[in-house]
Amino acid sequence: MGKEMKFSVMSLTLFFFLSIALSGCLGAREINDLEIVIGMGVDKEKDSEDILLTAQVVKVDAAGGGSGNSSDGGGSKAFWNVSSKGSSIFDAVREMTHKTGNRLFISHNQAVIFGNDLAAEGLQDYIDFFLRAHEMRPTALILIAEKKASDLMDAKSETEKYPAMNIAKFVENYGYTSHFYKVNMKDFASCLMSGTTAPLVPLLSIVEEKEGKDIYVSGMVAIKNGKMVGKLNHDEVRGVLWVLDKVESGVITVSSPNEQGKAVLEIIKAKSKVKPELKDGKIVMNIKIKEESSLSEQTTTENLANDKALKKLQENSAEVIRQEIMAAFDKSRDLKADFFRFGEMLHKKYHKEWKALKDKWDEIYPTIELKIEIDTKIIKTDLLNKPVSPSD
Repeated sequence: MGKEMKFSVMSLTLFFFLSIALSGCLGAREINDLEIVIGMGVDKEKDSEDILLTAQVVKVDAAGGGSGNSSDGGGSKAFWNVSSKGSSIFDAVREMTHKTGNRLFISHNQAVIFGNDLAAEGLQDYIDFFLRAHEMRPTALILIAEKKASDLMDAKSETEKYPAMNIAKFVENYGYTSHFYKVNMKDFASCLMSGTTAPLVPLLSIVEEKEGKDIYVSGMVAIKNGKMVGKLNHDEVRGVLWVLDKVESGVITVSSPNEQGKAVLEIIKAKSKVKPELKDGKIVMNIKIKEESSLSEQTTTENLANDKALKKLQENSAEVIRQEIMAAFDKSRDLKADFFRFGEMLHKKYHKEWKALKDKWDEIYPTIELKIEIDTKIIKTDLLNKPVSPSD
């Protein structure tokens, strides 16, 4: 009886592992049967209710040189931008198989770019597919094109053979300037569901050069109720980042103490804290920022490496930060778009009171008062203590 029981357990165990192995083989697809997608663009089809979907597909035979090599050795593109129309994203994806011959494999998709027309109309109807598809990465970037998304998909870099990978790469490196920040599908959807937060999304623009097209992030757009409602320039975006504690690095240019030139400061470290205060029906956001920088360049012969000059530069730097924050806040009040996430902060601290505020947030938001305290410090002057100037 013991042997029979032992045999039954072994049989069930073997059956379990065989089931897993066989199911894995049945669900597998050969690489030759895959159309590997690394970027997708969504536009509104002209004079139609349909959408135009553009997928950037890797040409497997031309992919051997590595993503960082712009030359594929044969003069042909290492990617294929294939487009299709449909009444929905999923419909357009399936229609695309008539051109590719294979289903799209989107697990390696780096970014989804929406055309300006769709962003103005509303994105909520078009992001469901990208959040629902089981192969889609929730960390894929979401971006807005200044004009058409399909135009961006063909702008090839000199150092990157795949336009989609090039876009993802420089968006990921936003910290060098802090003029924008990356937004993925998961974070974007979370902001939309918050009810009061207006997410910001990087805006991609194209500059036509003799050699081809150059792509750059020209700012960020504010999305409210799923629709694009306004644009923030680089200084306004950094004003938001100061408050959200997302400034990593960047450059601050200030007037020299004698106002005969400029001093260029590199942001080394920045930290911020926001404490909401609700008193007598008035909302005050207390913002404290600590910033450290280095003197990286000057266009004046004035000696700036002394306590008096450094103190003045620090005061000027704090004023630049204050102006950037207030410019961003003025824009947010004009748009009635809470991209500072002040509503979320109030909800967290004043849970009971928030119930009476959230339904009137559009009217209440412009009445918020900011109290800003900024502590800046220049911690080094790099290799020079005195400016390079002719000796007397």
